[in-house]
Amino acid sequence: MRIPTPGSNVSRALFGALNIRTGRWVYLVRPHLRKEDFIVFLEHLLTVYAEGTIILIVDNYSSHTARVVTAWLEEHPRLRLYYLPKYCSHLNPVEPIWLRLKGQIAADRLYGSMKVLLEAVERFFQDMTPQQALIWAA
Repeated sequence: MRIPTPGSNVSRALFGALNIRTGRWVYLVRPHLRKEDFIVFLEHLLTVYAEGTIILIVDNYSSHTARVVTAWLEEHPRLRLYYLPKYCSHLNPVEPIWLRLKGQIAADRLYGSMKVLLEAVERFFQDMTPQQALIWAA
């Protein structure tokens, strides 16, 4: 039996945030899940939401708790992180969205290239209405 493989271990990281008031989904594709990539996502959120306080619920992943992130947050007080208890990422409202994405886009599927996979991810998020996002996050 032949099992097709893509031939490489190319990967990308997705960062995402849901506005629980409006259902607006903001995401960013990055090369890695590193602290530097997380800071780029936080900067993206500050651009998308140019005014007011931003409260972001996150888990205790190392890139969220790194010293450089803490220092960056001190310089950007408009953005506040609230950390979930360890091993409780299931309490984060965005987790059901990630699970749906994985189930519909990534699970048991092989894409010919990272470009094609990212196009499928983009379509998934474009098709996700704010109402759906809020329902899924409930």
